[in-house]
Amino acid sequence: MIAATIFVLGSAATALGAIQSKPFDSTTVPQEVIDAYKSGLPFKQYISLTIKNPASAQLIKQELGNANIECGGQGADVRTNKVVCNQMVSFMNQTCIVDPTISRNCEQIYISEYLHVQNLTETQQSKLSYVSLARSAGMNHPGTSEALLELTRSTNGA
Repeated sequence: MIAATIFVLGSAATALGAIQSKPFDSTTVPQEVIDAYKSGLPFKQYISLTIKNPASAQLIKQELGNANIECGGQGADVRTNKVVCNQMVSFMNQTCIVDPTISRNCEQIYISEYLHVQNLTETQQSKLSYVSLARSAGMNHPGTSEALLELTRSTNGA
C-alpha cells in the first residue's frame, strides 16, 4: 500500500515537473498538451504554470481573444456551435478563474451563463480546455495528431 502511494505521488511529481519545464508556448505540439491532460494534471494547474512565462501568457491572451470572437458577441445564434463553444468557453472560464486579470475577455458575463446552461462539470471543463489548447497548438503545427482527434471525438457530446 505504501509503495503504491509513493509510486502514484512520484508519477504526479514527474508529470508536474515535466510541465513546469515546458509551459505551453509557440513550439508546443498537440501531443504535449494531450500528454499533460493524460497525466491527470488539472487544467487550472497547467494554465497557472503556463502563464508564469510572459511569452506563453501572451499566447494565452490571444487564445482568450479568439475564443471570445468565436463564441462571444450578441444574440442567441452566436453560441449555437456547442462542439466549438463548449471547448472555448470552458478554456476561457478555467483560465480566467486562475488569473482574472489576464484579459479583459475574462469580464464577459456570457461565460458563466453559457456554462450553467450547458451544465458542464469542472472535470468536463478541464478536459475541454485541454482540447481547446491542443487545437490551438495544432494550428501552429499542421498535421494534427491522432491523439487530438481521439480526444476531440470523446468530448463532442460533453
